[in-house]
Amino acid sequence: MKHEAKTQFKGPPPAGEGLSMMDAIGLARSAIVSMTGLDVDAVVHCARSETEGASWAITLDVLESRARMGDNDLLSAYEVQFGPTGDLVHFERLRRYHREDRVT
Repeated sequence: MKHEAKTQFKGPPPAGEGLSMMDAIGLARSAIVSMTGLDVDAVVHCARSETEGASWAITLDVLESRARMGDNDLLSAYEVQFGPTGDLVHFERLRRYHREDRVT
């Protein structure tokens, strides 16, 4: 099944403006959809790292494949990181798993 990107990646905020948590999450969602063409299922984690130049690290669950029957969809966890000005500095798929195997 081929996925098509639904939106274009929205770039960083205008120069001189800080990147808020909501901005970082919006950029992460946009980057994932643009780069993978897959739907974001949930935001799992979002934190600012002051030690790395105030960068943002966001982990998102992405729907890789819907289950044919039941609710055992195949999901992936992706991590993206943005620098303090909103530039994408890291993109990584951390793992793939079935929804019912999700660790809580």
